Amino acid sequence: MRTIAPLACLLASLTAGCAVEQIPIEGDSSDEESGALGDVRRVLLCQQGLSDRTMEWDKGLFDLCEAAEAEGFDLIWDGDYPAFGALDENGAYKALFNKLDENDDGVVNGADSPALVHLVGFSWGGINVTDLAKRLSKDSRIATGRRGVAGMVLLDAFQPQAWHATIPANVVDAWVYRQTDTTSGDCSSTVSLGFGFNGKSPVAKSEMTSCTDYDLDAFLDGVGHCDVPKTATEAALVNLLEHEDYEPWADYASACEVD
Repeated sequence: MRTIAPLACLLASLTAGCAVEQIPIEGDSSDEESGALGDVRRVLLCQQGLSDRTMEWDKGLFDLCEAAEAEGFDLIWDGDYPAFGALDENGAYKALFNKLDENDDGVVNGADSPALVHLVGFSWGGINVTDLAKRLSKDSRIATGRRGVAGMVLLDAFQPQAWHATIPANVVDAWVYRQTDTTSGDCSSTVSLGFGFNGKSPVAKSEMTSCTDYDLDAFLDGVGHCDVPKTATEAALVNLLEHEDYEPWADYASACEVD
């Protein structure tokens, strides 16, 4: 059960300009809110890990993002690929801005059709999409009411210099899927001197963000770094499409730390 419904405010802010972190209300999401999701353009940007795109490491992410597109999301493609490269954060942000700036006038405001932004990132790209959300929140070219991120899914978000996966305050809903014990033969072992990449623990910057964390190793066996996107595909689709937690894994869901 969600004890706050900032998504309702984000929907209102797209046309009325209210701040994202308002409207603390008790209870479940309203029927009106759920219906409104289908009436607003849903934009999705995905960002992959460091691997070569011809390898299979990111295939689970690609499949997830294309599945969301098939369900009505306006997926931002990077040429022939449904996700942006890990080292192209600037290109990804430019593409996101251009998608929101529907009339190409260099600003995002009421002259552009409303859009609910969703971000999905795997591995290195998981940390990158948190940076994209932060950049969105500070971009003076974007009207204040258009700077929110409706949904974010992090799939074993990892960068060696990051202590945590930090969820910016302009994110309404976030879901984090990660593994914490390196699996033998994991794809990341060969590029990390055998240590492997493990998803960073999430920290939300606002208590108004609904953030749910899943340690996949707590209830599934043999989940490696590159297995996370495929393992969490069904759950992530529920998150993106319904803005709800994945019910079959309810017993393993934890609230993210708030800083």
